[in-house]
Amino acid sequence: MATAIPQKYEHLERWAFGDTEQQADEVVQLILNGTKTATCSNLDGEGIPQAGDLFLVVDGKGEPVCAVELTAVEMKTYDQVDEAHAFAEGEGDRSLAHWRKELQRFFEEYDLFSPDMTLVLMNFKVVDKF
Repeated sequence: MATAIPQKYEHLERWAFGDTEQQADEVVQLILNGTKTATCSNLDGEGIPQAGDLFLVVDGKGEPVCAVELTAVEMKTYDQVDEAHAFAEGEGDRSLAHWRKELQRFFEEYDLFSPDMTLVLMNFKVVDKF
């Protein structure tokens, strides 16, 4: 049975994290407990989100778990990302070295990786849990 979400969130773009159902569920827990307060994506021509935009976060089964609001958005190249952003992403040991390794692996899977690739860095806060 699908999780009931408030109608005001039904139209939102859905964010799924991780490569597997288990990883998605682990990342969702990091978001819900406040450890993960940032993410990033490649610049893909689909527009750049803005602070104030809302998104629906889903678990490994695609079920909505919370709504998040972007609090800050900036663009940097992969090699310009700093320790503070890596820490806010909240995964692994939260180091820049871990972040770089995992992001490179992820983007290489899609033949998108380059050290000078432009990333959209987004900070967010949870505004509703379901």
